[in-house]
Amino acid sequence: MSNRRQFIQSFSVALTSPFLISSSELIGTGKTLKASLSPGAIGLKCTANELLDYAIKYKFSAISPPITELIQFKETDKKAYLEKMEKNKIIFDSGGLPIQFRTTDSKFKEGYDFLLKNIDSIVSLNINSFVTWIMPTHKTLPYMKNFEQHRTRLTQVATLLEDAGLKLGLEYVGPKTLMARDKYPFLHSALGLRELIGAIGKNNVGYLLDSYHTYCAEDNNEDLNFLRAEDIISVQLNDGVLGRTVATQMDLERELPGDTGIIDLKNFLNFIRNKGYKGAVSVEPFNKELNKMEVGAKLKRVRASLSKFDI
Repeated sequence: MSNRRQFIQSFSVALTSPFLISSSELIGTGKTLKASLSPGAIGLKCTANELLDYAIKYKFSAISPPITELIQFKETDKKAYLEKMEKNKIIFDSGGLPIQFRTTDSKFKEGYDFLLKNIDSIVSLNINSFVTWIMPTHKTLPYMKNFEQHRTRLTQVATLLEDAGLKLGLEYVGPKTLMARDKYPFLHSALGLRELIGAIGKNNVGYLLDSYHTYCAEDNNEDLNFLRAEDIISVQLNDGVLGRTVATQMDLERELPGDTGIIDLKNFLNFIRNKGYKGAVSVEPFNKELNKMEVGAKLKRVRASLSKFDI
């Protein structure tokens, strides 16, 4: 998620086994997946209107909603924005959950109250889901206490979203190098996250799948085979860094899809396609060189990285 860099840097900072799917499971694809433009994930600073224009110009089919700006639109501006999206066959990808649920009660309440206050405006924008990540460590909470805090708070969030007809996607974070960051480890795999989602017990809670975390957690198709299409809320596609093993990849240093071939992204995509997923796919490389690129060159690079996988 694009805000995790800031979250991790607010604390003191203390991987080649492919995603496995047999060739017999590969299927013909067709462009069923939607290339999504997530500006924060690629160092793109822009307004909501500029974001939509970029998506149209560079042929993205989805955009990550800049919710704080969009909820301030006048009704006429909102109507025009949505009509422009529809005309160009662009949909909203999941929004980033605007709630800090990992720290204090007061921070959680602040975010929850913001979402509660603005939920009707969000629904009126045709935004149908939010996503967020689960940190795989904690400074002060042992596993079960951290699990219970996540269960309690995220159940409240999921209930609020459920009442509004929205879904919540959770992402596990897989890099093993991140596990040394804090005293207490927490869930960092698909099956670990499955336990949390099961404990939350809401039908509107699913998964944000990232090929990078799948790779770093060494999850294979058997580990993920429990997933149904409706369980997958959104997808992120990233590649690993050359010169590092599955055990030494860093969370905030990745490459665009296909740039290194460290991760078997074709098989990862065939897995989600076989499951019937037809939603948004974005990139989140946390890549310094990409972030520094001129806007046009950056967007061409990002779009081309998805196009090579028929997205």
